[in-house]
Amino acid sequence: MLKSVEKDNSGSSESESQTPKDTSPSENDGVKPQATSRRGPPVQLAPEVLGGDGEALSLLVSESLSVYGPIMGVAVDQVVVQVAVEKLTVTALKLRDDQRLRFNYFRCLATVDYHQYLEFVYLLYSTEYRYQIMLKTSVDYIEGAAPTAIVPSLSEIWPAADWHERESHDLFGVLFSGHPNMEPLLLYEGFEGFPGLKSFPFNEYEDW
Repeated sequence: MLKSVEKDNSGSSESESQTPKDTSPSENDGVKPQATSRRGPPVQLAPEVLGGDGEALSLLVSESLSVYGPIMGVAVDQVVVQVAVEKLTVTALKLRDDQRLRFNYFRCLATVDYHQYLEFVYLLYSTEYRYQIMLKTSVDYIEGAAPTAIVPSLSEIWPAADWHERESHDLFGVLFSGHPNMEPLLLYEGFEGFPGLKSFPFNEYEDW
């Protein structure tokens, strides 16, 4: 903990205060200020806990997908289920077609680069029951080759996945097997590299 030294009103002695003064370094310190010193105290993160409905949904999903070996979790107040990529398609079908779940609305696909592997996060919603869920899977990189990873397409299960999978293909180099059209969506034809990856080099440009 940082400590500041200040004099009392009598000026007789120095004492340590529990509340630090401005600890921003001077120009001569040669140390960059920390983000918390510029922006105040760190933001409190929301607790990861499910309410009663969330707990019931988690149990229901776990039961419905039990044969696929799901790993259940929670993200803030949302049920998370993770499966192996080999079980992704059958899991998606089950989530859509199980009459107790009916996840018929595809909200979003987020691809996340963790250097050694790519994680795929599917956000799903049931318009019938007003459930929401996060479906996850991960795939190791294919070293020294393009595509960077191969994942089964879910566009036949949820047509809205089409755009998101093409975006992930453009930015991360992922091949979604079974997708009807993997042509570039966001980048021009012949663009080299995948700018969504953490390894992609971004050039420093100077204003002129």
